[in-house]
Formats: sequence, structure tokens, C-alpha cells
Amino acid sequence: MTAACRCAYLTHRGYVRTGNEDSILVGGRVIAGESMDRSGLMTIPSVPSLFAVADGVGGSVHGEVASRSVMESLAAGTVPQRPEEAVAMIGRAGEDLDAMVRRDARLSGMGTTVSGLVLLGDQVLIFNCGDSRVYRITGGSATRLSHDHSVVQELCDQGIITPEEVYTHPYRSIITAHVSGNVLSHPPPRVMTTTVPSAGTGRFLLCTDGLWEVVRDPEIGAICSSADLMEAATTLLTTCLARGGPDNISLILLEWSGGS
Repeated sequence: MTAACRCAYLTHRGYVRTGNEDSILVGGRVIAGESMDRSGLMTIPSVPSLFAVADGVGGSVHGEVASRSVMESLAAGTVPQRPEEAVAMIGRAGEDLDAMVRRDARLSGMGTTVSGLVLLGDQVLIFNCGDSRVYRITGGSATRLSHDHSVVQELCDQGIITPEEVYTHPYRSIITAHVSGNVLSHPPPRVMTTTVPSAGTGRFLLCTDGLWEVVRDPEIGAICSSADLMEAATTLLTTCLARGGPDNISLILLEWSGGS
């Protein structure tokens, strides 16, 4: 199926971290370990098309290896078209990390979040494991389509804290699911999936927590609604950096126009 899909993308170290543990997958290309000052732009000729971002888990060993490996695993596989296929895809990526650990025990415990979407034409398949996010951008607003695996998200779901307290709670950095590599047997990654209508046209944003923890949802929606796709993506980066750039920052901003 042909389609009109354009995407602006970038990944940046930020101003505090010594390296970039984020990786992204766009148009079949894995971008890892880079620090881009401006967004790149790509046109995707057909669907189904897979896009994803990954954030090496802070505090664990070799987060950059984990995020890059998971993106490479996704790029090498078949594009999923059903929720169960997305879950299996992430499971295989986890098995690849386990195999790496068996070859080199120094990598034991490495892990990463992963969040992504598949453009299927009239449907969009969303998946995530961890706290990287997927948003739909409509009417100047950002609507989250993914659901964080984190302690603060669970507290928010239970009504113990408010959505605003998610950004300042002392447990905000603790995630409850990620893709990890270990020598010992362990359960497969816990993956959230959902399928939504593509609504014919529109924009979608994938990003790591280095963006959404600094630039709040209302501002994300307003910036992503800018007429120019690359300018919107670059503005997200410069806004985040102007506020200190405390973490690695990665995003993919998609503009989908349907097609047949």
C-alpha cells in the first residue's frame, strides 16, 4: 500500500549526561549514540511502517548497548500488524539481549525501554514497555496513546497522586517494566499494546522521558502542531535544552496523510 508519511527525527545527549543511551528506529534505519542539533527528515513510501524509540535504563550497565540492540532486533524482523505480533517482537528482542549476556557476562542486567507504532493504513498499532511514550497530535493537543510502566503511573492510576505530581514525585524515575538481558531465566517483557484508527490524516509523536518530563503535554501539543514538521521537532529539542537538558532526548514526529 502506498502512502504519504513524512517524519522528523532526532536524538541528543542533552546537557547533563556524559553519553547518549537512547536509540531510535526510523525508516528501517537505527540511529544510536549520536547527538543531533537539528532534526532529520524522511519520507516513508509505503505501509506497514515501523517506528520506535528506546531509552537505555539509567543506572544499569550498558544501557546504550541494550537500546541499540533492541532497535536492531526490531529492524531485522518482520513488521508486526497485530498486537500479539508486537508482543512477540519485543519478546524476541529480549531474547537477543539474553544471548548477548550469555556471550559476555559483563552485560548482565542491561536494559532499555521501548515504545513504538506501526502505520497500517487505516489503523495504527501502538506498543510500549517502560516509560517512553506515543502521542497523537490533534487540534493543538497531545493525547497519550501509550501507558507508562512506572511506579508514579501506578500511583496515579490508583488516585493516590495527581497527574501533575507524576513530574515531581520522588519515585518518578522508577519503572516497572523494561526489556532486559540476563543469564538466568526470567519472564518475558511486559508489553502494552493498543490499536487506534489513523483518522485519515494527523501527526504522532514518539519520545523518551528526556522530552516529556521537561516539556509538558499541553506544550508538546502546541509545538507539534506547527506547520513545519522539522521546525516542530527542532523546537521540542531547543525547548528541552533551554530548560537544562537533564537527560538524553529522542523523538520521532510523524505526519500521516493516508493513501491507497
